[in-house]
Amino acid sequence: MCSLLILFFRFFSYALFAWIILSWVQVSPEHPIGQLKIILDRAFTRILEPIRSRIPTLRIGMAGLDLSPLVLIFGVNLIQPYVLRAVC
Repeated sequence: MCSLLILFFRFFSYALFAWIILSWVQVSPEHPIGQLKIILDRAFTRILEPIRSRIPTLRIGMAGLDLSPLVLIFGVNLIQPYVLRAVC
């Protein structure tokens, strides 16, 4: 059970990192990577919406920097040891 939970946290972190990288790249929706991007968009948009509603976008000149993925990474890394200790 513990190894499955560790695998879940690792997969979640890798998927979030892939979503962040893919958000910077324009890919055709017909391309397999574009389809992966659509799937990750749907999943992480639902997870990040509550965070985005509480943390404003950081404005740098004309550009905006969304800090919600960074907060999610920090939060997951913060709760992971406690969850593993409670389950394992």
